[in-house]
Amino acid sequence: VLCFSLHFCPNRSDPSSIWCFSSPFFCPHLLFSPFHCCPSPPIRKILMGDYLSFSTVGNLYVNADPPPDLNKNTSWFQYPGVWTTYILLIFFGWLLVLSVSGCDAGTAWSIVNLTHFGITYWCFHWKKGTPFAEDQGMYNKLTWWEQVDNGRQLTRNRKFITVVPVVLYLIASHTTNYRNPWLALNTIAFLVLVIAKFPNMHKVRIFGINADYPT
Repeated sequence: VLCFSLHFCPNRSDPSSIWCFSSPFFCPHLLFSPFHCCPSPPIRKILMGDYLSFSTVGNLYVNADPPPDLNKNTSWFQYPGVWTTYILLIFFGWLLVLSVSGCDAGTAWSIVNLTHFGITYWCFHWKKGTPFAEDQGMYNKLTWWEQVDNGRQLTRNRKFITVVPVVLYLIASHTTNYRNPWLALNTIAFLVLVIAKFPNMHKVRIFGINADYPT
């Protein structure tokens, strides 16, 4: 009794035919079991009515990494040490306010929180485009927050930038003993910054504020 085995042939001249049969060989076990004569597991799967699963086909696909962020306006946030520098700037800003103004720690944290709100809201959520001419206006209608990580949502960078105002709000509110007017001001700054970072708010302009209208 003659049998054939199906195997992978990547070096054939015809690229459309990647599977080929081997030379026939003698199978004496076919007289007892039709599944013992063929040494190829995929052929036995076909004869048994099982699904066809070739492990070799999986090797044809490449697990490609996502494209890097080529936008110079946001790629700097990928550099090592940026998160640490961000936190240190906030901490040293608190020490500076505490030393210069002579206020208590809670008031200093509230001032830092409101200053952080004003700077990051203007830089991240208001100002559009990039300062680089080679972008050719590709990002003219996008804020920095909408450009970061190529617009992908819930990335590590986006989560970090979202957590920072939350932590600042909790520290400022606790150290001021939740007193007004600091509590009201800190809450407004917190809500504006966090809501602007929601994935559902991507490219959304509430009431048309800061929207791009055709000229």
